[in-house]
Amino acid sequence: MSGTGEHRELREQLGFLALGLLPEAEEPRVRAHLDGCPACRAELAELTPLAADLRLVDPARLPGPAAPPRALGEQVLAAVREESVLRTHRERRRVRRSRSRAVLVPVAAAVLAAGVATGTTWQLTRPDAAPAPAVAVERLPLTVVDAGVDAGVRAQGPAVVVPHTWGVEVTFAAAGFADGRTYRARVRTADGASRPAGEFLGVGARELTCDMQAAVLRADATAFEVVDEAGATVLVLPLPRA
Repeated sequence: MSGTGEHRELREQLGFLALGLLPEAEEPRVRAHLDGCPACRAELAELTPLAADLRLVDPARLPGPAAPPRALGEQVLAAVREESVLRTHRERRRVRRSRSRAVLVPVAAAVLAAGVATGTTWQLTRPDAAPAPAVAVERLPLTVVDAGVDAGVRAQGPAVVVPHTWGVEVTFAAAGFADGRTYRARVRTADGASRPAGEFLGVGARELTCDMQAAVLRADATAFEVVDEAGATVLVLPLPRA
């Protein structure tokens, strides 16, 4: 038995052999294959009776290739047009989504930035959630302590004190802090201890707004202070206990 590839090649020659059209140079090889291949001998036996009938066929009278249905062309064009419309709609939706993101993301960022700048806090909850409890915001006067280079410090209105569940927040505006010098804020407690509330750099005569925070509950806080690099007190804000 010949190899698989050679067997396939010789099997394809059986029709030419049955019709007497096989080249003389190929016939000995095909015959030798038939001697050892019962399957090809059986196939040649099926083809041989048909060969006589095929010789009677006039190729000139054979019908040409079947023409496709007339509606096929229009159906193909309609399918192409529909796919084109769907592709266009998908592209428009993609562009609209991209534009929406391009607009909404900066807006959301601006809203959050405005909330941080103004000290406003938003709570995202379900519509049916209970409203957040009101926060008791205090407005208290700052006391300026004249000391050395900081003698020109001026408070610009009262400080705003906001109690939180994690601590206390103090926002104040003042001018006259020595340009480039570091100032530290702290909150004192009833037991005499103090907790850091942040630091800032002076900007000279310009007004400076500071938002300072300390991990001390409002109920435990007794005073808010700002000290200079030498530790001298510059501002004092008493925090009366309820």
